[in-house]
Amino acid sequence: MQLQAGQNLIITPSSFTLTLNYQTSTTFSSEVDPSAFLLDASGKVARDEDFIFFNNLSSPEGAVRMQTSAQGAQFHIRLADIPARIQKIALTMVIEGKDTLGQLSRLSLGADDVAQFSVDIAGRQEKALIVAEIYRYQGQWKLKAIGQGFNGGLEPLAVHYGVDVAAPSSTPAPEPAKISLEKKVQEKAPQLVSLAKNATVSLSKHKLQSMQARVAFVLDASGSMKGQFSKGNVQAVLDRIAVLAVQFDDDGAMDVWGFAQRHKKYPDVTLDNLKGYIAQIQSSASRSMWENLPELGGVNNEPPVMNEIVDFYQDTTLPVYVVFITDGGISKTREIKEAISRSAHYPIFWKFVGLGGSNYGILEKLDTFTERNVDNSHFFAIDDFRKMNDETLYDRLLEEFKDWHDAAKSLNII
Repeated sequence: MQLQAGQNLIITPSSFTLTLNYQTSTTFSSEVDPSAFLLDASGKVARDEDFIFFNNLSSPEGAVRMQTSAQGAQFHIRLADIPARIQKIALTMVIEGKDTLGQLSRLSLGADDVAQFSVDIAGRQEKALIVAEIYRYQGQWKLKAIGQGFNGGLEPLAVHYGVDVAAPSSTPAPEPAKISLEKKVQEKAPQLVSLAKNATVSLSKHKLQSMQARVAFVLDASGSMKGQFSKGNVQAVLDRIAVLAVQFDDDGAMDVWGFAQRHKKYPDVTLDNLKGYIAQIQSSASRSMWENLPELGGVNNEPPVMNEIVDFYQDTTLPVYVVFITDGGISKTREIKEAISRSAHYPIFWKFVGLGGSNYGILEKLDTFTERNVDNSHFFAIDDFRKMNDETLYDRLLEEFKDWHDAAKSLNII
């Protein structure tokens, strides 16, 4: 369905995605910043958190999330989770620089496969635009095509939505307050605050403070890992990755798989169930003397769990950061390469961590593996986990993630 300015339609799915796309002319040199304003019954923004933009990509409850790309953005909406105080969501964009809307060659908004709104931009001199609105109406939600421009850019747009602009427009507006990683961890897992401090330093160093991603932890549970389990190293590594999950993921949840001869997906890890998590899944059923996790067997078999992970995440719109720990004994080279190559078509990055083992095989050689469209993996080994300080560990964990993200984004994988 092709929408015209002023036309609306009823939204029937509870979750959907709106995709903003634009193309620039050859002379266009400005930045385009998409955004969303979550408005109350008076049509105004009540809190800083209700302004979604490049430095605040999600509303607190995750009902509205924005994901930007080279020439556009996606707004992921979960209608059932939108707070009752929010009556309308305005989707907007601002051109920061000397250019105007008329210097775009195309601008459109798509609602999944249901509707499309092509904005008339020919000859327009405005720098800001209300593209569309989502609003409550008689117990339903509707989408309305708008296309209303503002000559002055961000300031009149912000004033229109009740934002107090006290400083001149040449002065950057203050960024909305964000809860620090340390504070998030302090509230539910105070024993991990020191980890959060080290993680924050590394995140800043690698320019990942604003990254949104899903996080997965994949655990080698083969018999040779028995010492790593008994020493508490597996739980200790999980603690450190969980801190990153709190930073990267809206709800701080982390997907977990264990594998040996067979594999299994376990309940998500959060700060609420992190303490003693490994011991809990170890005792969830009886296990043989060769097993570290019940019913998985004692030998390692990586490809099946890797392929399940690719299947699990292939439809995600967020980057996926997979931490895969193993003590080696890697032998299924061809199958692992095939899984890595297949995963490179999706927003999946593999961080392979050798944990006090040997014979890491193909995992150590992936930097020279060219049979994929983007380098989506990195490997490093820890000879003795207890001798590696947390600052170094986080640096190694985050190494190459940003490089992959930028490359994947340029290829429209993300």
